[in-house]
Amino acid sequence: MKLKTALPYVLLLLPLTSFAAPGNQSGEIRFTGQIVDSGCEVGRVGALSSSESRQVELKPGLKLDIDAYRNACSHETLPMTMTFEPLKTSTDKGIVTITYL
Repeated sequence: MKLKTALPYVLLLLPLTSFAAPGNQSGEIRFTGQIVDSGCEVGRVGALSSSESRQVELKPGLKLDIDAYRNACSHETLPMTMTFEPLKTSTDKGIVTITYL
């Protein structure tokens, strides 16, 4: 009697287990969705063509323009951190690293 009661539930859940199990994609990772906020364009002061930009002082004497027109940087806080690492061969040149949060 218990087998007759359990059999319809097993038949109902069996197809669901095949959809829940991960398939073998030969090492591929796939993402689905949409980009809600586009990324922020960053450049030297005066280099951006957008009329809506914000200036951020990365270190004393080094300012960057950040495009703030309809993208992730148009909000009050910037969704990134920026660091500057000076080159050993020059005192005024270096590498700016931008990391999105």
